[in-house]
Amino acid sequence: MAVVTMTRVDARLVHGQVAGRWIKTLDATRIIVIGDDIATDPFMVELFRLTSPPGTKITAYTIADAVAEWQKDEFGEGRVILLFRDIVTADKAWRAGVKYKEINIGQVPGAPNRKLAWATVSLSNEEMAILERLSDDGVRVYFQAIPDDKQQPLEPVARKFKSV
Repeated sequence: MAVVTMTRVDARLVHGQVAGRWIKTLDATRIIVIGDDIATDPFMVELFRLTSPPGTKITAYTIADAVAEWQKDEFGEGRVILLFRDIVTADKAWRAGVKYKEINIGQVPGAPNRKLAWATVSLSNEEMAILERLSDDGVRVYFQAIPDDKQQPLEPVARKFKSV
């Protein structure tokens, strides 16, 4: 059974903050990207491998494959960062059986029908409802862009989001 050091939503997936800061801070040896679109794009997977620090293993799974690997041995060995491109995919994986204990919402870009919820995170009403449902299911939801930032819990972010 792997040690999941962090589960994170970050639209950029494997990039400078994850590859440079989080891997080092968490002493992670593996990154698992979960998403049907990413796992079936060999170019993107190879790009993630090339941009990761030496010695860091990158694996990309479809949601179905991630569930199978989780049920088999909870992603095997090592210190793992789980990455999702978006909140909807993270929720689908959770509902399908990848049972992470907490989720860091790191970066979700602005778009139509979204409003700024926290620093680098813009959410739709649907995405906020998903995060609240995950929290109700026992997942600790928090916001944190980089390791030096203080973790911001869901509750005050949700209150502010709903008041705007």
